[in-house]
Amino acid sequence: MTPTLDLVDVGEHVCWVVEPHQGYAAATSAFLADGELFGDKVVIVGPPLDPAASAEVPRDATLVDPRSILGDGPAPDLGPMLGLVRREADMAGRQGYRALRVLAVMDQLIPPETGIEALIDHELRLDRLVADHEAIMVCAYGRDSFGAATLDHVACVHPRELGNGRSGPSFRMFSSGPGSWAVCGVVDSDGATAFGAALAAATALSPTLRLHLDDLELMDAAGMRALVEAAADTSVHRITIEGANPTVRSCWEMLGYSNCEIRVELTP
Repeated sequence: MTPTLDLVDVGEHVCWVVEPHQGYAAATSAFLADGELFGDKVVIVGPPLDPAASAEVPRDATLVDPRSILGDGPAPDLGPMLGLVRREADMAGRQGYRALRVLAVMDQLIPPETGIEALIDHELRLDRLVADHEAIMVCAYGRDSFGAATLDHVACVHPRELGNGRSGPSFRMFSSGPGSWAVCGVVDSDGATAFGAALAAATALSPTLRLHLDDLELMDAAGMRALVEAAADTSVHRITIEGANPTVRSCWEMLGYSNCEIRVELTP
């Protein structure tokens, strides 16, 4: 959890759960002003949630109409959003900027009925892209626009979060390199669904995964079952677990997974 957007740095991907009428304009203004201060290229996808913030948009900021990304199809296609970030990040480097700084107003991009699995897949892909291109990405989700379950699960696939009042899954999974993902916190029955969706998204990016569990406190039977189910997908070659603590290793053995033909390997 990060208290303000002032602390967001290059290479970070932040989930911002925006409370109704609680300082959105001030936080947005500070985030965008820092772009000018540090020499970043500023891109805003969607209009500000609070019209009062419009006056604080830097003159040279790129404003992107969400309709130009989503298209006219019945279901949202978030692939163009990834393409936009990739192109703008490449251009920012050639144009002499320090980094790309993006504020994405997710209320304008994501219909509230969008499935959690699709959102997790999008955010994990975006997280890897932000890390690879050393961009700065803030995804602003209005609490009034999305259900609590959606916000809880989406926050799990951001390395950092701004907001309060979240009581859902207590783990995070985020990119730590090509084909490599860090998992921290606790993966229990409350987070098993989100963890399974995150693993499915990660294996779609790379059939051979490395999961770094150095900062994972606990994974219960539901979390391990999600891991086994992910490895059972025919497209998955292998999932390698690194840094698991003694408790996680003991639970894995007690459940009998160490003696099964599962494409999961716990390294020493």
